[in-house]
Amino acid sequence: MQYTLLITGSPYQSKACHTALRFIRAALAKSPNSIKGVFFYEDAVLIGNHLAQPPRDEINLTQAWQDIAQQHHVPLYLCIAAAVRRGIVSDSESKRYELPHHTLAEHFQLEGLGTLVDMMNSTHKIIQFR
Repeated sequence: MQYTLLITGSPYQSKACHTALRFIRAALAKSPNSIKGVFFYEDAVLIGNHLAQPPRDEINLTQAWQDIAQQHHVPLYLCIAAAVRRGIVSDSESKRYELPHHTLAEHFQLEGLGTLVDMMNSTHKIIQFR
């Protein structure tokens, strides 16, 4: 069984990113190829901001997701429209908007909703975390 994860809950206002992280770790431990990709939408895109600094006594969710992507080659997609609206831009987008630097964290990619649709059409199940 292969899953696509859709995360819409803010990493700061909900437990969606935490719960999805626990789910993906369990799924990957059971079957290394069980995750097609993760799509962050709405306020969940805030997870991809490399400028965010959590308090030292809290989990660094951005780093935890980056570790998943690096260790298991799971693509992490941020909705480009939602991300740019919230100030999260890649190097190419920062040039496009004439900004001095990018804010996209490593191992995250900006993609459109077409990527989500493609993943939904090529996996067995989609699971949403709000």
